[in-house]
Amino acid sequence: MNTNTTIVAPATGNIVSALGMIRMSGKDAIKIMNNVFTSITDKKDILLNPKSNTLYYGKIVDKDNNVIDEVVVSVFLCPHSYTGEDTIEISHHGSLYIQKQILILLIDNGATMAQKGEFSQRAFLNKKMNLSQIEAVADLISSNNKYSHSLAYKQLRGGYQDVLKQLRQKLLNIASLLELELDFSEEQEVFIDRHDIKNNIDKTQNILEELVSSFSEGNAFKNGIPVAIVGKPNSGKSTLLNTLLNEDRSIVSNIEGTTRDTVEETMFIDGIEFRFIDTAGIRNSDDEIEKQGVKRSFEAIQKADIVLYMLDMTKIDNIKKEIKDNTFKGKQTIYVLNKCDVIPLEDKELLKRDDIICISALKKQGIDILKDKIKDKIKTQDVQNKVLVSNVRHYEIMKKTLQDIRCASKSVADNLSGDLIAEDIRQATSHLGQITGEITTQEVLNNIFKNFCIGK
Repeated sequence: MNTNTTIVAPATGNIVSALGMIRMSGKDAIKIMNNVFTSITDKKDILLNPKSNTLYYGKIVDKDNNVIDEVVVSVFLCPHSYTGEDTIEISHHGSLYIQKQILILLIDNGATMAQKGEFSQRAFLNKKMNLSQIEAVADLISSNNKYSHSLAYKQLRGGYQDVLKQLRQKLLNIASLLELELDFSEEQEVFIDRHDIKNNIDKTQNILEELVSSFSEGNAFKNGIPVAIVGKPNSGKSTLLNTLLNEDRSIVSNIEGTTRDTVEETMFIDGIEFRFIDTAGIRNSDDEIEKQGVKRSFEAIQKADIVLYMLDMTKIDNIKKEIKDNTFKGKQTIYVLNKCDVIPLEDKELLKRDDIICISALKKQGIDILKDKIKDKIKTQDVQNKVLVSNVRHYEIMKKTLQDIRCASKSVADNLSGDLIAEDIRQATSHLGQITGEITTQEVLNNIFKNFCIGK
């Protein structure tokens, strides 16, 4: 990336709207804007010495003095801008033709069309934000519910980056002291007690284990909480999915084994995104295709945070045994007794259980109560009160770091030499630096910024 160029791109989507915005950043941004801008009273060169954080109302004109549009120009001078460079934002009428003509005019005057994420990449290179904050910007743009938005915004404001920076600095200090001991090995000087090393490594390991274990929850809030609808054939799974979505998404038939593959759809319940997965009926079968469907049903259960186990009340003799035989360890489970309009549940003990609900999927009875039970299974306060990892790249790096820390802990326990312990710790600090951006490669940066939109 050539940071000496002045880049430009639309900051709003490629759609017709009331207003649009174009962003330009670089050392010549003010000069280029001044070349094409006049005040509403036809005064020129008013942008030659602009004030920062100021709005200018005027016209954009081409070389033949034809007016392209009346605009509002926002000026942000280096270093007080998103990119850390002189930056211009042009608010124009939302015609795509106007947008295109302004872009052509700015490029003719020396600007270069920005690549995906190039504005944010310059913000990173100019130390306006660290790498984890930059990634949070992308998550913030793509957030589609209040919880994914909350996670992204929390990370943008710091999130766990401060924790990781402190861990990394402590580990660097330990590694440095261990290596210093090597330089004074003949004098047998001890610069750091092995007990202190063990305590610091244990604390680091505990923090990393907590962050790694939070990924499942954080990723679910970010991408939608998976809910598997499972049960025997013809228990009403597909009917329930259609009822929840209020549309005919899954094929419903009296023929057992109609659903051969998983069907997945998303919906929101009080701002929480859920991914409902309709699965093939669970039973023994000689049909190879149906057997594959049943296999995928169990895979869906493994990936789900919540399991809705459907039971057809007209086909069950012993409900307690059916529930006992289908307990899903480690999963939030709701036993959904379907067709209770035909055969009501009369067992008072079962009626008191919080994980059992009676519905009629066909007649849409009990659906709102079921939605409430599903929502109640989710600890939404965790998004506000806990630090959750939702970024896949961070999660993978944290797992590698945790492995390094465990190796360092074992090296200390085995009383190995300081250089071997230091090597494990150095490896851990290198991995942590890849999250915050203290250690990067162009390949990593390119992979991160390719997921951005053009004007960001």
